[in-house]
Amino acid sequence: MPTLLFAHSSDELYGSDIVLLELVRRLDPARFRPVVLTPTDLRYEGRLSRALTAAGLAHHAVDMPVLRRRYLSPTGLPGFWKRLLTGTRQVQRLAVAEEARLIHSNTAAVWGGALAARRLRLPHVWHIHELITEPVLVRRLVAGMVARYADRVVAISRAVADHLLADQPGLAARLTVIPDAVDTDRFHPQVDGVSLRRAWGVAADEVLVGVVGRISAWKGQEVFIEALAQARRQVPNLRGVIVGDVVPGEGWRRDELVRRAGERRLGDCLIWAGYREDVPQVMAALDVLVLPSVRPEPFGMVVLEAMAAGLPLVLVDSPALLEHARPDRDCLVAPPQEEAFAAAILALVRDPDRGRALGASARRQAEALSVPVLTTRLVAIYEETIARYRRKSQA
Repeated sequence: MPTLLFAHSSDELYGSDIVLLELVRRLDPARFRPVVLTPTDLRYEGRLSRALTAAGLAHHAVDMPVLRRRYLSPTGLPGFWKRLLTGTRQVQRLAVAEEARLIHSNTAAVWGGALAARRLRLPHVWHIHELITEPVLVRRLVAGMVARYADRVVAISRAVADHLLADQPGLAARLTVIPDAVDTDRFHPQVDGVSLRRAWGVAADEVLVGVVGRISAWKGQEVFIEALAQARRQVPNLRGVIVGDVVPGEGWRRDELVRRAGERRLGDCLIWAGYREDVPQVMAALDVLVLPSVRPEPFGMVVLEAMAAGLPLVLVDSPALLEHARPDRDCLVAPPQEEAFAAAILALVRDPDRGRALGASARRQAEALSVPVLTTRLVAIYEETIARYRRKSQA
């Protein structure tokens, strides 16, 4: 059967990693054989690799560069180009050894798959999970790379697609919007979160509000801390939890948040849960999930997971999020300011019936974005692209 080579940008288990894992797990082995390439440019803990091994799926670690801010300087760029050259050669060798019929680049930040596909004259699908706004030069460079090296482009939201098309309108004929998907059997309102609440020391009469996702410059954990501090002045039994961790090597971001929480005297009221793989239980343990991102979200996988769990949501006013979560029907919406988020949290805490109604509606929305739907649509793109290349080679 044809081999699909997936070039990915990390070896973790956050949004795009989980989407890739769920996709390759569900590919029909009688139709396609997936092989995943993960980068070694950071000291990852290897969570995605371990999950692939457990699923019996082939994967290789490759010293390919991932477009990161540390490279965006006069001293960093030479290292990026050097690693891009050597990494692309590694991808080429693996593509030949694995007899790949198509290369799928999973995120705009990994370029080795695109260059290898061009050199080997293989079809290339570029799956865009990011919404890059700045630096402007990088945004345009990425859009130009996608336009030049992708036979087909898949955007995870209409917002991501429109962002690409603003710089490269000629991509329209090759671009398809396929929303990310959630396993609605794993994320379900009937999942039990009591044991996790107990492990965190959260009493039955306490209200637990949380933010789930990687600790980064734009996910808004600092906004959450300020909003929690304000809301607790009116609801003393309110507690918070931050689930997720930093990119390897950026521990200072976590330290800064801990310092801020200490200054707001949150103390034991705020739980630092770190990275967790039992996210369905995390969602079940929460009473409210918030997402206060300070920059536009490309999709918001954690939001879809919370929706599938039937959880009340407070979301930042970001177009991609509101493509699948409808304001005042599936969620409450607020600007990324602590006062606004505190007010929205208090509105749900004081009116639990409203929260339950929002959660039930959100669950129905999430059921339409299931993993089998995502897999079926991507498989159709693979088959169509491979067939087109075969006809072209025979012409």
